Amino acid sequence: MATSTYKCPNCGAGLLFDPELQKVRCDFCLSEFSIAEIEAYNQKLETEAEQPAKPPRETDENSHLISYHCDSCGAEVVTDETTSATFCYYCHNPVLVTERLTGSYRPQKLIPFAVDRERALDIFKTYARSKKFVPKDFTSASQLEKMTGIYLPHWMADYQASIDYAGTATNLRVWSSGNTEYTEHKEFILERKGTVDVSHVHEVAIRKIDRQLIDSITPYDETAAVDFSQAYLSGFFAEKYDIQQPEVQPVIENRVRQYAETLVQDTIGAYNRVNLTRKDVGIAARAWHYTLLPAWIMTYFYRGKTFVYGINGQTGKIHGELPVDQKKLSVTSLLIGAAVLAALILGGLFLW
Repeated sequence: MATSTYKCPNCGAGLLFDPELQKVRCDFCLSEFSIAEIEAYNQKLETEAEQPAKPPRETDENSHLISYHCDSCGAEVVTDETTSATFCYYCHNPVLVTERLTGSYRPQKLIPFAVDRERALDIFKTYARSKKFVPKDFTSASQLEKMTGIYLPHWMADYQASIDYAGTATNLRVWSSGNTEYTEHKEFILERKGTVDVSHVHEVAIRKIDRQLIDSITPYDETAAVDFSQAYLSGFFAEKYDIQQPEVQPVIENRVRQYAETLVQDTIGAYNRVNLTRKDVGIAARAWHYTLLPAWIMTYFYRGKTFVYGINGQTGKIHGELPVDQKKLSVTSLLIGAAVLAALILGGLFLW
């Protein structure tokens, strides 16, 4: 099956994942189901029914767009080559491109959305009010409609670092008594051996997303990650990775090594001088997980520049550059200048 939609067992309408309830809900009959319940229901349907033939799939060799057919209304759904969850623009049901969620493209882990759309919009509007001179249409209804919940692909790894440090450390203390200066020289033997577990180190795995923006809305609480279920994607967009694991592995390993070295340095403490004769940090991967992390993304085009905003879908942390309406800023500056000038003139008249 190329596409699928999670449907309500009671009325057949499309289901959406609700971040506040942490369940899927039906907006038509108001039913609610846990992830385990809806997965069991879908499994039962698959066992009882014959698998339908794959709907036609059309591709354009000169384009990155691929079209599928919505299994709710039959309308054509057009996505780019990395999108794995989207919406049907005709019937508005959530559509999962299931062939992009299988095999090596099936995520092992996922952090569910905890920030729903309403809260994300409140966070954004509060953030926009932090600067007085944003353009008038910056928080208009048409602009806020662009807020999109997306699961972004990441490679997440657990590593173990083996530490073997050796050397000496020196402390010097100088003081005077009468006409005599004293120097105390203390030398210590340093040795650090052991292992450090570094878990949940992740790196974004898709090229079309601004990596700096995504890094700016971290951290996530990776301990809240759950086993992947397609039901979590209902009502949100999702992307599949286009950066392979070997490409991000050196980045993650460097981060693990730096963390382990910092941790060891903290245990050594402060000395006047440290001389390390051995400094070995060996790292070994314990597990790799293809993981989806939640984010709310919105773009704003102003005076030839595209501004992009990201909100952490778990914590609500927001990042993005706010635009400045130069006309509004100039008018305000002129009004302030005129008020100051009037105050000076009136002040001078009273003095006379």
